[in-house]
Amino acid sequence: MHDATRPIRDSYNRGETLVEASRLTGADANANRDAGGVDLRELEAVVAVQEHGSFSAAAAALFISQPALTRRVALLERELHARLFLRSSRGVTLTDAGHGVMEPARRALAEAESIREVLRRIHGGASGSLRLISTNALSIRELGPLIAEFHMSAPEVDLRVSNADTSAEAFAALEAGAADLAIVDTISASEAIASTVVREEEQLAVFAVGDGARGVDPDVIPIVSAGLLEGRAMIHLPDSRYPRQPVRRLFDMVGVEPTSTIEAPHWELMVAIARAGGGVAVVPRAMALRSVDESMRVAQPPTPITTTISLAGLRDHSSPVARRFARMAAARVATFEAHAH
Repeated sequence: MHDATRPIRDSYNRGETLVEASRLTGADANANRDAGGVDLRELEAVVAVQEHGSFSAAAAALFISQPALTRRVALLERELHARLFLRSSRGVTLTDAGHGVMEPARRALAEAESIREVLRRIHGGASGSLRLISTNALSIRELGPLIAEFHMSAPEVDLRVSNADTSAEAFAALEAGAADLAIVDTISASEAIASTVVREEEQLAVFAVGDGARGVDPDVIPIVSAGLLEGRAMIHLPDSRYPRQPVRRLFDMVGVEPTSTIEAPHWELMVAIARAGGGVAVVPRAMALRSVDESMRVAQPPTPITTTISLAGLRDHSSPVARRFARMAAARVATFEAHAH
């Protein structure tokens, strides 16, 4: 039995060991031990030699030169203060130290590959976490389908969704690091935030049947006139959250003052109030057309009123998961818009 811990000598040609090394004693030995840890390439080299039975075959399997492979094995032997292989006319055999190293080396290589696979999935946006924030009015209608589709494409990603009262609040969450992406109805003026317009959303007016609007086909939807707005209340979202109200723009465009204003927290309630004859509301086209029935009609502004829907994130800190979601969102919302029209 060979003593795998005895001094390593240059005796390849004599079939004793792999590397030239002097006896390590005292300060020299301590200095060598402090030089650094084991390199994965060194472990890969010794495992390849054992599996392929020779240095030449191992070098070919690793696509490196034989001298390069020999150096890797030599470095590991020096770091471990033990020879791992014996070379003879019958080939290469493991020493006791080599046998002891082999299984831990294989485990280390397997763990390293597991780490690489985890990182590959994270870099590809297939694993990790994503924090989304959206203004209340957009959350259900925009994020619901997006989240469902994204989860199906990347089931290992942990998702968390939160609401903001305004786009400004959503932008603040991005800059504070409390969210990765925001879906909002405006573009940020901050240089730190990159916004991608995913679509321009057309707005339509909704009325109760008795208010005179008619039609559901885009070719016959009437144009809003002064007669349709006179004597009507203006139903709107809270001004504190939405200072540029589409319905206010409509009244200004037609030159009519509303009889009164009705503030509602979200579009769904605005539509319900309009359906009951409480006034006129301006809502996204898709929602307006879905609302049309025997008691509700729609009309379009004289000049189109649109809202910009955008996906925002920090310009220099976009994660792979966030980038993957952004790509999918742009494609998904474009499809949504095409179907709405």
